[in-house]
Amino acid sequence: MIDAALFWLLALAIGIAGLPFAAFLFARLPGRGLAMARPLGLLLAAYPLWLLASTGLIDYARWSALAALGLLAAAAVFAWRRRPPFARDDAPTLRLWLVGEAVFTLAFFGWLLLHSFAPDVWQTEKPMDMAIVNAINRSDAFPPHDPWLAGTSLNYYYLGHFLVALLVRAAGVAPEVGFNLAVPLFFALSAGAVYAVASTLTLSWASGRPPAAAARTAVLTGLAALALAMLVGNLAGAVQLFEHPVALSHYDWWSPSRVIDGTANEFPFFSFLLADLHAHVMAVPFALAVLLFSLQLAVAGPRRPSASFAAGAMELLLGGLVLGALYAINSLDYPTAAVIGSLALLLWMLAARGRGWAAAWCAAWLGASVLLFLPFWTHFDPATHGLALVTDHAHFSRFIADVGLIYGLPLWILVAAFAHRLSLPFRYLAWAAVAATVVLVLLAPPRLGGLALFLTLSAFSLFVAFSSTSAATGQRPHSFLWLLIGVGLGLVAIGELVYVRDAFEGTPSYRFNTVFKSGYQAWFLLAIAAACTLARSNERLRGRSRLLWQGGVAVLLLLATVYPVAASVSRSDGFAQSPTLDGLRWLERRSAGDVASIKWLRASVGGAPTVLEAVGPDFDPAGGGRVSTFTGFPAVVNWLGHEKQWGHDRLLARDAAVRRIYSTADTGTAAALLRRYGVRYVFVGSVERRLYPRWALTKFDSLGTPVFRSGGAVVYRVGRAAK
Repeated sequence: MIDAALFWLLALAIGIAGLPFAAFLFARLPGRGLAMARPLGLLLAAYPLWLLASTGLIDYARWSALAALGLLAAAAVFAWRRRPPFARDDAPTLRLWLVGEAVFTLAFFGWLLLHSFAPDVWQTEKPMDMAIVNAINRSDAFPPHDPWLAGTSLNYYYLGHFLVALLVRAAGVAPEVGFNLAVPLFFALSAGAVYAVASTLTLSWASGRPPAAAARTAVLTGLAALALAMLVGNLAGAVQLFEHPVALSHYDWWSPSRVIDGTANEFPFFSFLLADLHAHVMAVPFALAVLLFSLQLAVAGPRRPSASFAAGAMELLLGGLVLGALYAINSLDYPTAAVIGSLALLLWMLAARGRGWAAAWCAAWLGASVLLFLPFWTHFDPATHGLALVTDHAHFSRFIADVGLIYGLPLWILVAAFAHRLSLPFRYLAWAAVAATVVLVLLAPPRLGGLALFLTLSAFSLFVAFSSTSAATGQRPHSFLWLLIGVGLGLVAIGELVYVRDAFEGTPSYRFNTVFKSGYQAWFLLAIAAACTLARSNERLRGRSRLLWQGGVAVLLLLATVYPVAASVSRSDGFAQSPTLDGLRWLERRSAGDVASIKWLRASVGGAPTVLEAVGPDFDPAGGGRVSTFTGFPAVVNWLGHEKQWGHDRLLARDAAVRRIYSTADTGTAAALLRRYGVRYVFVGSVERRLYPRWALTKFDSLGTPVFRSGGAVVYRVGRAAK
């Protein structure tokens, strides 16, 4: 627990250091966005170091990681002295921030405890994420080397992994422990960010109410949004248990994330329970930071340079930094955030003067987001080939059922917002819904009914957002709420309209990433909008319609809590094992010698020499790729499927070469291949001994020098390093 306490204290310090910068960036919002200080502080600590290491001006090392954190602290002290983040006699702002800090701490330690019952860093995408984190910490410049294709640089969006690597290096914890601390860290960052957006949006439309009452409502709305976004599951989780009633320890916690055939339909509780430190997970707090900045643009517009050119330029750069980071963390989050920000600014422009200046500011903001991360843009080559139209649409009934299983709870809550906006008695709304359904069913032959319905609802929401724009500032938060609803519904529909052409094209999973990533973004937008709708439900529905709606909310909320309870028990194997943060526990039980050898390599070998280990398939349960994963040393090749997704080819030749080196008895052939791929260390452990005969492995005694042995695992130094 010492490592956990150290990690939490480091995150706590980063959050405090980020306060003056959050107060500046979100200065025109109630509460000043202080609950978003921690993601902003982390980004501000990492960015200068990343930029300097990307341009070769300094090396990335532990000293520079600590210096980056020290620089953030010094800048925070300077900024705090010039303008403290807390104004005098501003109790609502202080209350919002204190609750946000409590949310972060409780979320961190709560998820830490749950995650400690399933800490193994193995299977699914965890080896990939661990390998990237370790490769970054074995690199002195960026982009880092590819841990599974020696001699190449990593062609992936890795900035989120760099944030984890920076914290692991600064804290000095073991990588397999740091990985398991980063999972609850990003859960807590995401929970705090959801709370920040929802509470600020609620407080923005609380004009005329007593400050204490407004702050209390904002806090409750923020907590409700946190629950809807982070703590509940989808309705498919309940259906899974009802259709297959089993003991909770045998509950299938995976299937509810695969509702739509050929795609993934993750939601946050599943993602963090799975505990892959994947790009879409690490992007969440920063995407929500852009969302909060977009709310400020909608309510107050950008900071005018006429008041202070320096302040205006700094806000532009900070806003561009947060937006631009998304492309390097998870590229598919970038266009959504840019669209929301641009539309939010348009909301303000329609009711304000100086539209030409605002349009120029928007262009500058988008340009800054690219220029600030130009080293990444110039090196990253996305393995995608544009967009294509979806041609095999789901039947209307299937589409509605799938969407209901995934988003049923927030969509039902949002019925109140639509009903209020239409200003019709609920029975009229119900009959209108029936009539609309009949019309859409008539579109069933081309199977466009579901797509048409959600595009219509999205367009209606955006129409409401822009038609209700008023010069009165108090109306703009309402417009922004409808903007979130419109974009959220559009994201649900987009996977039925177009898909990103990537490595899955031509397979049944051709739109896997499109539905997966857009649906994940929609989850957060709809959850926040639903929580804000709950906060004003008394104003939206009356009488029997309100009772019907409340009953539906209660039932759906109960169903949505089935997954978190059942999945937590199942994922942790009924909490049968002792909690630990050791991500190598799984390998220790199989081969303690492998673990000892990996730890020796990490402690005794500097730099990033090429290592030879057995090639395994992607997601290999046997442990293929474990050495490169947990050391960060580049392997000759591994996880070929992922390397193909990252745009690399000619992989089969390397695969064959590795197998040839291990299996041949001809030392000359093996030596030539070792030289061709620049191998400096050969690993012979449990996987290699299972795949290759003993007589073939003994040749390494003559090809190199055994430098470490433990429990049947041997590390050989070969080539020039052997002398």
